Amino acid sequence: MPVAFMPLAYLRGTTMKKPSKTAAELEASIKVEMEDICDWPTDMAISVQPDGDTWKVAVMQEGSVDDGNRRAREMVEQIAARLRTEYDLK
Repeated sequence: MPVAFMPLAYLRGTTMKKPSKTAAELEASIKVEMEDICDWPTDMAISVQPDGDTWKVAVMQEGSVDDGNRRAREMVEQIAARLRTEYDLK
């Protein structure tokens, strides 16, 4: 039976696997999106790490965290949250 004619209850039981990216690819994707929004803070580094059956991003910064850096950190977290719904970690 073509998918267009399958009952919705049947389709709910199926899940599509997300495409996978390496940690380096995810880190690069986050940086590219951030650079489209604002300048990448020179004192900020990120690292994508496995977290159970998903992944997380760790943000490292040198020195004190001011409001500008705090906003940049929040943007990284928001971008990572969206990418997490789109990609698994290889």
